Amino acid sequence: MPTILYRNDQDVSPEDVMKIATYAEHVGTRCYDVFADDGSRSRSETLSRWAQDVSDSLDFGDDPHFSPETTKKVLAIRDAVWGMCFDTFGERGDMGKSMDLLRMGQDVEDVLDKIIIVQLSQEEKEEAEADWAHESQFYSEIEAGPPNIIRRDDTGSRAGA
Repeated sequence: MPTILYRNDQDVSPEDVMKIATYAEHVGTRCYDVFADDGSRSRSETLSRWAQDVSDSLDFGDDPHFSPETTKKVLAIRDAVWGMCFDTFGERGDMGKSMDLLRMGQDVEDVLDKIIIVQLSQEEKEEAEADWAHESQFYSEIEAGPPNIIRRDDTGSRAGA
C-alpha cells in the first residue's frame, strides 16, 4: 500500500475546491455502481455517502485547505469512480465514462497533485515497473516528425523519416 503524505503548504485555489465539488456532485447524481442482471442500475449507499461526505467537508473560504480527512474522502470517491462506476449507458447494456467525467477526473488528479505526495515502497516500485513493462508492449511507439505530424509504422516500431 503506498504511503500518502499530506502537504502542509498546499497551493490550492477556490477553483480547485470547486473542481472537487463539481466532481462529487456529478458522481452523487449521475454515476452508478450497482448493476442487476435485468439491466437496471442504482447507486450504492456507500457511493452516495462518499459523494455527500466530500461535498460537506470542502472549504470554500478565501484561503482553502484540504484536511487529511477530506483528502481521504476525495481519494475514496476517486478510487470508486476509477473502478465500477459509470455515467453513460448504451442500449445493449454498454457502460462507460463520459468525457465530462473523465475531464473532471483529471481535474481531481491535478488537485490531488497539489495536496498529497504518494510514496511507493521498493516492492511497489518494482511491481509498478513490471506492470508498465508488460502493458507497454501493447502500445505502438510513435515518433514526432515535422510539426504536428506523428508517424507510426504498422509493426509498432519507430517509423523512419
